[in-house]
Amino acid sequence: MTPVCRWLMAAVLGCSAGMALSRDAHAQAACPVAALSAYSHNDYERPHPLEDALALGFRGVEVDLFLVDGELRIGHDRRAARSGGTLDSVYLAPLAALVDRCGPWGAVVDRPFLLALEIKEQSPATYDALMAVLRRYRHLWVRDEAGGTRVALDVVLVGWHPPPNGTRVDSLPGIQYRLSRAEPVDAAVLDPRVRLLSVDYGKTMGRWWRRSITRARWFDAIRASKAAVPDRLLRVHNVPQNADVYAALFAAGVDLIGTKQPESTAGLIRPSAR
Repeated sequence: MTPVCRWLMAAVLGCSAGMALSRDAHAQAACPVAALSAYSHNDYERPHPLEDALALGFRGVEVDLFLVDGELRIGHDRRAARSGGTLDSVYLAPLAALVDRCGPWGAVVDRPFLLALEIKEQSPATYDALMAVLRRYRHLWVRDEAGGTRVALDVVLVGWHPPPNGTRVDSLPGIQYRLSRAEPVDAAVLDPRVRLLSVDYGKTMGRWWRRSITRARWFDAIRASKAAVPDRLLRVHNVPQNADVYAALFAAGVDLIGTKQPESTAGLIRPSAR
């Protein structure tokens, strides 16, 4: 049973006992709505990868990749990846099935579902294997030349990747730009492949010894970066489970907060919790 099928079964079983589900109700249960401004970091460590994030209403997942015996497998290190599932079976095939059932906007509200992929080793062979798999699902993430086709996924490489080597940018996955200093992005020199701005909260603005004036500069840099490139996603990860911190980040323009504790984060950022 695929992750999406298990998610659907759980949604159906969660309905009131004895209630007869109509075809319309069943179809509605099959189409999660990604309405929460968060993504599941190291999602493969969840009891039910992908489906937990979908069930919570998250807008993306982050996955680490290794090439093991010719297959792209998921895991935080090579040893774990040897027994991990494949990117295809755990993520891409279920997402494709979801889009077939719900349409390209069935799983999202106002923009594509983020699939952040980290190649953990500097391996051209791993990158080539990834591109071969992604090409089989190009209808999910590759925009047409006119940019008029809405896509279901925003595929972004957040780890190692080779230079484009003349390949058309619009047929490649996006990449990230790390904000490591409290300075705004310079839109004029930003690589056109950049689809994601990233801040590691715990290693930058969130260090315990940071003064309030330094944090204020970080918030100013986030606001200015978002204003400079409003079409790029801005994510912050390694964030403490704190509603006030979440609120301050959202107020500064952060699009997505990464979390390894999805249930707790969901409880803190749902509208009813604010």
